Amino acid sequence: MQNVDQLESKLLDLSTPGGENYGQWLSHDEVKSTFSPSKEAVSSVTKWLKSNGVKHYKVNGAFIDFALDVAGANSLLGGDYQYYVKDGQTKLRTLSYSIPNSLAEHIQYVDPSTNFGATSAFTPVPRPSRTTVTKRNDAASKSSIDASCQTSITPSCLKQLYNVGDYAPDVESGSSIGFSSFLNQSALFSDVFQFEDKFGIPKQNFTKVLINNPINDQNPASKNYGEANLDAENIVGIAHPLPFTEYLTGGAPPFVPNIDQPTAADNQNEPYLPYFRYLLTQKDLPAVISTSYGDEEDGVPREYATLTCNLIGLLGLRGITVIFSSGDLGVGAGCLAPDYKTVEFNAIFPATCPYLTSVGGTVDVTPEIAWDGSSGGFSKYFARPSYQNHAVKTYMKTVSDKTKKYYAPYTNWNGRGFPDVSGHSVSPDYEVIYAGKQARSGGTSAAAPVWAGIVGLLNDARFRAGKGSLGWLNPLIYKYGPKVLTDITGGYSIGCDGNNTQTGQPEPAGSGLVPGARWNATIGWDPVTGYGSPDFGKLKDLVLSF
Repeated sequence: MQNVDQLESKLLDLSTPGGENYGQWLSHDEVKSTFSPSKEAVSSVTKWLKSNGVKHYKVNGAFIDFALDVAGANSLLGGDYQYYVKDGQTKLRTLSYSIPNSLAEHIQYVDPSTNFGATSAFTPVPRPSRTTVTKRNDAASKSSIDASCQTSITPSCLKQLYNVGDYAPDVESGSSIGFSSFLNQSALFSDVFQFEDKFGIPKQNFTKVLINNPINDQNPASKNYGEANLDAENIVGIAHPLPFTEYLTGGAPPFVPNIDQPTAADNQNEPYLPYFRYLLTQKDLPAVISTSYGDEEDGVPREYATLTCNLIGLLGLRGITVIFSSGDLGVGAGCLAPDYKTVEFNAIFPATCPYLTSVGGTVDVTPEIAWDGSSGGFSKYFARPSYQNHAVKTYMKTVSDKTKKYYAPYTNWNGRGFPDVSGHSVSPDYEVIYAGKQARSGGTSAAAPVWAGIVGLLNDARFRAGKGSLGWLNPLIYKYGPKVLTDITGGYSIGCDGNNTQTGQPEPAGSGLVPGARWNATIGWDPVTGYGSPDFGKLKDLVLSF
């Protein structure tokens, strides 16, 4: 890929409201011609492949796909491809490789072969019904939110909570929404239809797109639906009748072992690279795409993370909003670096990628406060982007010198801060339909598709006004966030205490411990709730003004 050094500046130029080129998104062909590798790079790499006996290869934009048997791949790359088998699933990968020095400037990453998804899905944990209600302040007593929303979250509750009101989108406006499914997850049509029926939503179908040989499992007995159902049901609940698409991607990528994923057989990282590669080949995509998955950042090879993030940036140039959940691990879970010695806070990738909008979690409804499981913090892979400078510097003024010094060994104060925004996650929990039965679920996995639905509605309003899509949101968020978002100033996240906030289970023996570790919600941006939760009415007025 060439001209990567221009990516951030181009994104800021097109995505900053008030700028001369705001909203003048690039076409599929313009992105491809600008960032595809040079003829010299293609020639050098293909000559190397052919000289090493590679007969079957194809140049696909910024990538060259080639086929070799295991012995040939080991010889070409100096790797050690092996088959790993667990619970009946077989995966082929290598944990290291090498390339000639003369090609280092042309090859950013070599993606090892993968076949099947990981052995278990990263799904939200079903939660028991909450019967107690948190005491609220005087302002809450004046709230117009239904009393039933104090015990469970329904589509009606979301519309009340986020000031959607009676806004009615137009199915013909051109606004549409996408969401991602990995690790053999697949939304059950029957459950989504039952959800619609339960909450009085006119029956709406949705589209599935299969990438890299995934499993589109519609059998409730397989239980591979938790995350996918949550995404689909939240999107249709808040954004009906806007069309939405589920993108199912098979496979599992390379990883770096850590205390939570000690062996390749435990790898539950998602195949982001083939997913975003596929999206970039498509000329017609939803204007907002939500993903409710994430991995501990240093459990992903740095080169893989960087390349994936750049591909996300290319989608932004095309006017597509990419949203990711920040994660459900609070400050961290295992809290150990891959060397199994260094204690650290766990940043979550891809939420740390600066070219997407990361969504953290809140609890309660009036007022919302930070969820203690909302992942956040600072990246070790990605430097703090310029659009965050003011927000993070302002936040740092609220952090005592004692805390800065105490946290310094565990975090990177100069890294990209996340999340950017937040949304309701748990307590009260979301009502969902799982395998034909009413259930409760939540997490930032719920907040991300809710935000995608809100963006879908905002795009609908803009399209109907003759305007373009919102695209990459972060310049808008960091410029106008305090004016159009509901600041979350109470609560905090926890972690690095030997427990996993997502599963509720203890971490493996030897996990990293940092007594008192937490990120506090404060006035303005903070690394647990970002700039806060959406106010659709205020956002709509804003985005129709430029």
